[in-house]
Amino acid sequence: MSQAQTVPFSGLKVLLESSTVAGTFVAPCGLTERSLSLSKETNDTTVPDCDDEDAAGWVERDVVSKSATISGEGVMARQSIARWQAAYDSDDPVKVRVERAGTAAQGGGSYLGTYHLTKFEQSGTRGERVKVSVELQSTGPVVFTPAA
Repeated sequence: MSQAQTVPFSGLKVLLESSTVAGTFVAPCGLTERSLSLSKETNDTTVPDCDDEDAAGWVERDVVSKSATISGEGVMARQSIARWQAAYDSDDPVKVRVERAGTAAQGGGSYLGTYHLTKFEQSGTRGERVKVSVELQSTGPVVFTPAA
C-alpha cells in the first residue's frame, strides 16, 4: 500500500496584486480557510440513436463559459484590512494569483486572473476575535501555469 502524498494548508495560497506596486503579489494575512473553485457552464443536447429511434439518446455537452471563484474565511488581520477594503471599493478588477505548491510533475503551479471582490463580510462575537469572509469572482480568462 502506498500512502497519499498530500499538500499542506500553506501549499494553497491566494495572493492579491499590490495596490501600490504593480506585478507584486501579497497574500492577505488571516485567512484560515481558502478555496479556488473552477467551473464550466454547458448546454445539453440529446442525440438520438439513428438505428433505433426508440432507444434512449445520449446527452452531449458543449462548453459555453468558464468561471473561477475564490473564497476565504479567517480572522480580521489589521495588516490586511486596507487591501480588502481597496479591492471592494474599486470598480476595477484586482489581479489575483493562486499558487499550488509542488513541482510540475506533482501538479504544482499557479492560476492568474482578474477578479472582483464580490463579498467582504466582517463579523464579530463577544469574547472572540473579529472574523472576515471574502469571495472573489473571475472576470476574463484565468490561466494556469505549471511550476518550473
